[in-house]
Amino acid sequence: MPANLPPDYFAAEERYRQAKTNEEKIRILEEMLAIMPKHKGTDHLKADLRSKISRLQKEGSKKKVVARYNPYAVEREDCPQVVLIGPPNSGKSSLLNALTGAASEAAEYPYTTVKPFPGIFRCDNFRFQLLDLPPIVGDSMEGWMGDLIRASDGAMIVLDVSRAETMNEMETLFIALDNANVFLQGLKGENPPLGTIPKTAIAALNKSDAAAPEALESLKGEFEERFITVKTSAVGNPNSNDICRGLARCLKVMRIYTKIPGRQADMDEPYIVNVGTNVISLAGIVHRELAENFKYARVWGGKTFDGQRVGKEHRLEDEYVVELH
Repeated sequence: MPANLPPDYFAAEERYRQAKTNEEKIRILEEMLAIMPKHKGTDHLKADLRSKISRLQKEGSKKKVVARYNPYAVEREDCPQVVLIGPPNSGKSSLLNALTGAASEAAEYPYTTVKPFPGIFRCDNFRFQLLDLPPIVGDSMEGWMGDLIRASDGAMIVLDVSRAETMNEMETLFIALDNANVFLQGLKGENPPLGTIPKTAIAALNKSDAAAPEALESLKGEFEERFITVKTSAVGNPNSNDICRGLARCLKVMRIYTKIPGRQADMDEPYIVNVGTNVISLAGIVHRELAENFKYARVWGGKTFDGQRVGKEHRLEDEYVVELH
């Protein structure tokens, strides 16, 4: 059954796209629900709007709790969170700014960053919440930093490869992480030491344009044995595409687009989900009611034919379009 949405609905939908605050978005979504005709053809759309309202309300309540209890906590976005770690003056803040357009304070003197600073890195329709942390100095770190690293989905090691001290700084950093019960894991899936929490990481070799070619290749070789390694320059070419691909591969995530029956797919804001996610898991991510009342799905992309009907256990692939019924 077609939705037959009135013009007022589409006008509200445009205002929702331009809304800046969660409160404004919630108000407009509730208005869209009120405008929407009440019949079977709008059931899926209603569930989608309620899912968005629920997510925005949760984000708002989390923000209030964070402000009350923990000055170092950061509100998580609906995408993987990656912490930027490194020694002083490695260029973490500048790299965060270059990748996300954020305004983390960056300077040539050390210890500019004193609190966690977030930014959203968007590239090729992937989204990652990058979190700039204070530099790791010596063989220990403050407890709240260890908490954030352990709670994150992964890490990006940022190193200034134009300096001769890079390898020594890296060894010190590994000791500090070990003392915080964190083990940085590469693609080989090494077994972490007993009592440590593994965090998959990539290595960003910053200031590559200022490093001696022989030294840069030597360092790159050292890190490539363990991590996905990307040459970057925060003030020149941040190499966003390679960093994006490295994070997606490192965190094992993919993009899934959704569509409402009878409407075009939303190709701007995919769900970022784990590789191997199946249809019923996606339904639960979109909205609990869709998972509880699931009948079937239609999928486009990969090895399927367009609009193929599949069941709840069907495994999705990167850039699939999924229509849930």
